[in-house]
Amino acid sequence: MTTKVDLAPNATTEIEWSWRQIDWSYSKILQLCSSVLGIVGNMLVILALRKRRAAGRSTDTLMSALAYADFLTSIFNIPVPSAATVPDSPLGQFYYKMTLPGFFLFVAFTASSYILMAISIERFLAVVYPLQFNQLMARKQMLFILISIIWIISFLVYGIFIATAVIANAETHTCTLYFPTKAAKVTLGYFMFIYRFVLPVLVMLITQVFIACKLHRHSVHFKDQGAVSFHIKACNRVLKLMVIVIIVFIITWGPGQFSFFLFTIGVVPPTYIGGPLHKLIIVFTTYNSCVNPVIYIVWFPEFRMALRQLFSCKPSAAAHSEDAKLESKTESVPVSRHTSNMSNNI
Repeated sequence: MTTKVDLAPNATTEIEWSWRQIDWSYSKILQLCSSVLGIVGNMLVILALRKRRAAGRSTDTLMSALAYADFLTSIFNIPVPSAATVPDSPLGQFYYKMTLPGFFLFVAFTASSYILMAISIERFLAVVYPLQFNQLMARKQMLFILISIIWIISFLVYGIFIATAVIANAETHTCTLYFPTKAAKVTLGYFMFIYRFVLPVLVMLITQVFIACKLHRHSVHFKDQGAVSFHIKACNRVLKLMVIVIIVFIITWGPGQFSFFLFTIGVVPPTYIGGPLHKLIIVFTTYNSCVNPVIYIVWFPEFRMALRQLFSCKPSAAAHSEDAKLESKTESVPVSRHTSNMSNNI
């Protein structure tokens, strides 16, 4: 069972490299806009978080990793000319395997989604199990190991996919998705759908619900201590963030994963892969990398302060003074030590 994407419709005996010009259709223009917005937005995030790196906060480390993944996604999404004809050589075969599945783009995509999942887990541990969380985060290398594992797994999964399911046909000079049996195709579809979409969504949803429940219980517990307004605000903030995160992730990441799943189980025709709708859905997916800096970073007042410091001419001492004022406003409500530590990690 194969799906063919013609790269050389007029193949001749001796094939040489030739390139198509970029067709600046609406999808290509949207793709370029997505790349520019993602590069600029995530670069600002990276630069702003570098000013806060000395604090050693685990959330900042994960947000930086998210920004780097989204930055790379935007880089790999830049429109470039595609090959019209490719020679039957190792380099040509490598090109086939890299271009049809969009190897580097989807590796960055998947790494980004799993770093989002890691942020949800990190916040869940910080709020629900603060003591164990502090012991775990005392090991500075733990987060770097986690981020490295996410990238390695993303590379391995897509590496196995293109090594087994993507072949180059030497006779027709076409790039082909190859599945030895229908069962293999369906199995791959279920695996990719669960791995790339269902698992991250479920983990983010479950962890954020637990966080909201924990904060609600604390708001009731500390009602008589004058801290109820702070906890209600924190609970609402987490609930809003949870809704925004899940909705944006599903809207931007979901259509591509669902349509590929339908393709693997035979609902969507083989011509879908590489077609106009497929390309448009991929472009739509890339806008998740543009929105991430807004919903995960700009959401927090500390980051807005870091951005102001980034473009400010004030001395660093004055900037630290403003940051301290911001933190004092955030923590102005008297609460117990345990609850204050938990709140600082939200």
